[in-house]
Order: sequence, then C-alpha cells, then structure tokens
Amino acid sequence: CKELKYGKDLPQISIIFIFVNEALSVILRSVHSAVNHTPAHLLKEIILVDDNSDEEELKAPLEEYVNKRYPGLVKVVRNQKREGLIRARIEGWKAASGHVTGFFDAHVEFTAGWAEPVLSRIQENRRRVILPSIDNIKQDNFEVQRYENSAHGYSWELWCMYISPPKDWWDAGDPSLPI
Repeated sequence: CKELKYGKDLPQISIIFIFVNEALSVILRSVHSAVNHTPAHLLKEIILVDDNSDEEELKAPLEEYVNKRYPGLVKVVRNQKREGLIRARIEGWKAASGHVTGFFDAHVEFTAGWAEPVLSRIQENRRRVILPSIDNIKQDNFEVQRYENSAHGYSWELWCMYISPPKDWWDAGDPSLPI
C-alpha cells in the first residue's frame, strides 16, 4: 500500500472511539496517534464515546485537554447510563459528520499511511466494510508486533485470530488486494 498512489479526493473519515473507564493516557495516545497519522484533509473528526465511565479523569480533565489541544476536531459524547458496545457505537455514529465512519477500540495506535488504502477501498464500493490488518502492541514493552498479510477470523470460542490468506490471494501477487 505504501507504493500505491491515492487520489486527493478520498472521502473524509470520522474516527469513533468507545470507552468505559479506559486509562486517560491510553485514550489520549490513541487520539494523538489518529491525528498524527491521518492526513488532515481526510480526518473529519474524532468522536470519543464515554459509555458512562465513573473515573473522574475521564470527565472534565479529558474534555479540557482535547478542547484545548484539538479545538473543534475532537468531540466527546457521554452516555447517561451504560449502554454497551453496540448502542455506544450508534451514539458515536449519530454524532459523526464524515462520509465514512470508522469504529476503533480506545486503545489502538495508528501507523502512517493507514487511512488512504482503507478510504480508497470504500470509495471504490461504498457498501464495503473494511477491517485493516491490526498489529499487536506488546503490553510489557509497547513493541509493535506486525500482522501483515493476514485476515481476521474467530475460533469456535470466539477468540480473534489471524488467518493466512487463501492460495488465490497469494497467487495474485498483489499484497494490497483485500483478503
């Protein structure tokens, strides 16, 4: 994907993070990562959906920080009671104004060049649901463990796992193709 050229007319994305009592530092790391690694012309907004956290640092301190650091770019949506992941996502979606809506865990880190391939695939077919390959960040040293050329799948116990692409994908010889 790094070697491909993408048009400047890609749709803008609203990035939505859902959280409940996530550490403030982790949420802010995700926000900074999204801002720093998403081209400004593609990033419409970041929406933080608080699904009724009770941690004090996630109330006024969070809002004060994002309003000062990213005025007008980061919105905070607060649920008055715990709604659960899907209803929280819907609340984020309702607040979104970008042409594309991306839902992410509040403890992710974006890498440079992530947005263009995703938005390009959606621009080709607006009915696509895109799940980019998600690398792992090791909890003991924050080292990035890459999961290139893999697809997501689930075991019978519903554990997320990475699956090697099928033979026809490998035979095509284009690692930028969807799996």
